[in-house]
Amino acid sequence: MMVNDDPAPSYRDTSAAAPAAAAVGVEEIGTAACWRLIEASSLGRLAVQNVDGHPDVFPLNYLVHEGSLYVRSAPGAKLRSLVAHPEVAFEVDGITDAFHWSVVIRGRATRMNTDAAIAASGVLQLISSSPTAKHNYLRLVPDTVTGRRFAVGSSAPARADDARATPEREIVTEEHVTPRGRTPHRTADKPQPIPHLRPWTGG
Repeated sequence: MMVNDDPAPSYRDTSAAAPAAAAVGVEEIGTAACWRLIEASSLGRLAVQNVDGHPDVFPLNYLVHEGSLYVRSAPGAKLRSLVAHPEVAFEVDGITDAFHWSVVIRGRATRMNTDAAIAASGVLQLISSSPTAKHNYLRLVPDTVTGRRFAVGSSAPARADDARATPEREIVTEEHVTPRGRTPHRTADKPQPIPHLRPWTGG
């Protein structure tokens, strides 16, 4: 395992506490408005704890019926994970003319086992964007529903220390990733690799 002994690496924010979300234009979305956004969408991301203990995320089409979310699933890791760890999070996001928004549902997901419950939920009519056959049906019962939004085109104000850089580090230009002191050049014939910095070793 790589160890970084740098007491204050460049990616760690050592400034004073960041301003509250509301101070930079992030607004909380009420529960009723969250549900309206969820009901108007059809694609979300299911976050689960995998059977190996690591997190995993699955994009899924869904529908809402009587306060619960319903999804279809093929056999595999997702179902095995939910049997062992039914506590999940489900995120839906989007953009309107005025706002970017995100809603997160936390709750429990269970596999539906009775034909009557499956038919009543409407999940049989749910169309999945994935071509994989999905004949397992899951119900997500929410414990909490929270949401946030911020205005389109808004961004957090830059801090003075964001401009700090050491001479040997690379800077990003619109044309190419170029070390400081060198002239940027265009490279249209092939993509450029993403730069990776060496771990700080104390030297």
